[in-house]
Amino acid sequence: MELFKARAPYEERKRELLKLEKRWLQRTKTPAQRLAVQRIIAKTILTEAFGFDMPWKEFGRWLRRIQQLGFRDLGMRVHVACLYVQSLHLFPRQAREAWEMLEDAERRALRLRRDRPLRQEHLESISHAKKVARIPAPQ
Repeated sequence: MELFKARAPYEERKRELLKLEKRWLQRTKTPAQRLAVQRIIAKTILTEAFGFDMPWKEFGRWLRRIQQLGFRDLGMRVHVACLYVQSLHLFPRQAREAWEMLEDAERRALRLRRDRPLRQEHLESISHAKKVARIPAPQ
């Protein structure tokens, strides 16, 4: 948390998060706990890569890592898809994949019952990502 408050550069944040992951992984007792730790750290680093406008080489690395680990829940899927679409101005060649990921997340959110509060929250996040995206969805 101190790194975030001190506005540390991306590389320093990433390095410290990976150290934290290593410490947490040493304490895990089950494969499920191990996977949860890996997902949390990968999502946090991806979010940091987004915040620092990192190029595809770095952003894509963490996106692929999350995809390999699998999404914990719909909220994580929506979060990652929204970041991906909003980052496309840095790597427009990825537009088709990013928009497909966002559309998939939206379909999944729409399948939730209307009375579920998370449904509306997810749909609002997706709507916001669509509005602020600098690269339009491919036809």
